[in-house]
Amino acid sequence: MIPFAFIRTLLVDRARVMLAACNGRRRYALAVALAAVLAAFVFMPHKNSEAVALALVAVQRGDVVKEVLATGVIRPEEGAEVKTGSRFTGVISRLHVRLGDHVHKGQLIAELDAREQQYECDRLAASLNRLHNELKLLNDTMPMQIRETEALLNIARADKKYADITYRRQQPLRGKGITEKELDATFHNQTVSEQNIALYSRQMERLKGEYAARGQMLAAEIAETEASLSAAKTRLSYATIISPMDGVVSAITAQEGETVVAGLQVVNLITILAEKRLELQIYVDENDIGAVIPGALVDFTVETYPGHVFHGSVALVHPAPELRDNIVYYRALVRLDEDIALRLRPEMTASCKVLVGKKSNVLLVPNAAFKWIGSNQVIFVAGNGGLHPVVPRTGLRGTENTEILSGLAEGESVATGIRLPAVLPKEWTSIVAVQPAGEQSHD
Repeated sequence: MIPFAFIRTLLVDRARVMLAACNGRRRYALAVALAAVLAAFVFMPHKNSEAVALALVAVQRGDVVKEVLATGVIRPEEGAEVKTGSRFTGVISRLHVRLGDHVHKGQLIAELDAREQQYECDRLAASLNRLHNELKLLNDTMPMQIRETEALLNIARADKKYADITYRRQQPLRGKGITEKELDATFHNQTVSEQNIALYSRQMERLKGEYAARGQMLAAEIAETEASLSAAKTRLSYATIISPMDGVVSAITAQEGETVVAGLQVVNLITILAEKRLELQIYVDENDIGAVIPGALVDFTVETYPGHVFHGSVALVHPAPELRDNIVYYRALVRLDEDIALRLRPEMTASCKVLVGKKSNVLLVPNAAFKWIGSNQVIFVAGNGGLHPVVPRTGLRGTENTEILSGLAEGESVATGIRLPAVLPKEWTSIVAVQPAGEQSHD
């Protein structure tokens, strides 16, 4: 059999001779044709050729790390970004902050023209003051009138009692020194006293009723006016926009002098961002989300800091799916430390690695060493002047390496790059996985 290397050398030498004999366009066309023929011959599979190792590595001990690769986005935590605004229509009279300013909770950041609301508050306050004065006057005068009427009633009762006693005394003396005129006068006094008692009694009841009714009415008016004043003050407070938290001004949507028209929703004017409260939202494919659990370590990078790796851990796996480009993702949330958050910005894109498995000091081979032969993934081991396939028992399959449980020994050379023959030997397709003692094959 003519060696393959000899034929290749012969073809190359012959091509050089032919090219040397040609000029111009003919040389170019001939060069293209010869290159195509030579390439077809070189890469043409040969039935009788054996597997050739293009790269070898030694089986060794080390760490097998399994990671889920995904893309993430830096976003504010829930409640870390607040859009402040106003609930009523008005003109912006003053902006106290600019974009990028740091603000504190309770700080005044904007004011709207609230003269109408202030007038309404002043009017209601005046009405409330008037009602309080009326109630005070009522409490001062009505009890006095009631006491005066009660005094007159007591006098009338005393007069009636005196008239009754006088009449009873005069009756036996009728015609014996007491004239009819005197007796009639005493009877008249009795009648007048009775009428006065009835009059003052009715008057006192009327005064008590008026006092109670007027007092209740004024109390109700005061309560209603106080409620209206409280509502007016609340509306007035909408004209002053206060920062709800510590943070930085991340957006201003209107300027001084512009009119804010409030509708069913609050008009957003200024956005406050708590820059220390950022999180990384990792979009994990539905096929990988089962391995991602809270507490899993995460390494991520952003383009603005090339070469720098940030670290964190999964705090929560969001239960709801998210459809992006017709692919189902689940969000894994990573809370960022303050020092990391201060270096990043919302909406930055991050390249993430989520650690889902790790074994240390185990026997391992690169994943590139595995090749499919039939239904088995085999590894070609170098030995006895050639390569022979082995199906080892494997453990954790990491991102770059795979754990070897049995079938390979430390220090053996395995092929990570290989050229296979066109026709595989029959014994290669019948090999089975190496089983430990006492264990049956499941292939």
